[in-house]
Amino acid sequence: MYCVQCGSALAPENKFCTSCGAPAYRPSSESFAAPSVAPVTPAVIAAQPMAAAPIFQAVPQPVYYVMPQATHTHTVQQLNLLKSLQGRIQSLASTEQLEGFSLGQMFSEVFKKRSAEQVEDYILVGSAKTTPPIELVETGWPRPWLFFRVLAVMIAAYIVCTFTLMHLSDAGNMIPAVMILGSFAIPLATLVLFFELNTPRNVSMHVLAKLFLFGAVVSLAVALLGYTLPIFNLGTWEAGIVEECAKLLTCVIVMRSVRYKYILNGILFGATVGAGFACFETCGYALNSAFLPGLFQGLGQGQSEGAAMHTAIVSMLGILRMRGFMAPLGHIAWTAIAAGAFWRVKQGHPTTLSMLFDTRFLKAFMIPVSMHALWDAPNFMQLPFYGNSIITGLISWYVVFGLVQQGLRQVKEQQKGHLQQTLQTVEASMQPAGSVAIS
Repeated sequence: MYCVQCGSALAPENKFCTSCGAPAYRPSSESFAAPSVAPVTPAVIAAQPMAAAPIFQAVPQPVYYVMPQATHTHTVQQLNLLKSLQGRIQSLASTEQLEGFSLGQMFSEVFKKRSAEQVEDYILVGSAKTTPPIELVETGWPRPWLFFRVLAVMIAAYIVCTFTLMHLSDAGNMIPAVMILGSFAIPLATLVLFFELNTPRNVSMHVLAKLFLFGAVVSLAVALLGYTLPIFNLGTWEAGIVEECAKLLTCVIVMRSVRYKYILNGILFGATVGAGFACFETCGYALNSAFLPGLFQGLGQGQSEGAAMHTAIVSMLGILRMRGFMAPLGHIAWTAIAAGAFWRVKQGHPTTLSMLFDTRFLKAFMIPVSMHALWDAPNFMQLPFYGNSIITGLISWYVVFGLVQQGLRQVKEQQKGHLQQTLQTVEASMQPAGSVAIS
């Protein structure tokens, strides 16, 4: 005899299954009557009534409670925290959630082949003859590509100069070239990226070159002057206030013309001043914090002049690589946010002091100031593996893209206004003389 529940063998005297505990089912002796040997036909089957199925007593099954996995809980908590942080950033920057944004789509044309004439036409914009009319301006997410070519060329030149400096004798004249290329390569490529994000195409390379040089010199001088004030002699936290204010004021004073009225223009101007500041600052760090200390230290330890020079060059290259990789996450993005928020208030109006106290600007300006302060946080607040720089950089670029989205919408509104004005002009010209327009 076998258990009808689990199929285990049962002894005749067992009333319950020893495996699953189900009651033993013993059919009556009538159930074992010998079957008839008469042939079975469809008619016989149809004539016989169906036997009722035996009814068994339901055996309650054990119920197990499975605790939720900790990883799932942590994932939900992380997502909620990320959404909360995203909402706070948007509220502070007065931006909206990104729509239709994709890094893959944005950089999809990086490796597309273009002729020399196409590259020249792409660069020659911003003058009265080369600025496209507002109705032809793209209002979707831009697809930059020129920045990558600039980056590839400058990195290639940097590698050649570095190889020459490290492997050829009497190559000391290459030190300034390596220092300049290492300091300028990535910031300049990032600046070209912002130049391509400026879809109105109303800012020329000539204007950017002047702003890059003049803005860098003035902002550095203003920052150094600010550090001499007693109120800012507090440690490392004051860098976020002093340097961000210096760069923004330089950008506002130099580019105060009402010709540039778009938010995208302000973002580009801020990125230009920030790039110049970053390049010159990196040169200063490479010389004063790496090369000269390394050289003097080697000579002080009794090394030969060649060995001490090699030690200084290696130290300088380390500073150049580290600051070069981190350049897009710092000054360039920070000043782009500050200037973009200011141009969002300024637009096409003359610059006034009251614009600097506008609530929307002040709230957004606190983002680069706080990101800069966290970047330069004391050692006891530094995360490993450049965690402070990466986190603050990602937050800064999220705000940058939010401002770019607002700039694209502003251009679209300008297009609608220009189209409505054109339609009204056409309708007025088509009305017969002496007729009265009915509103």
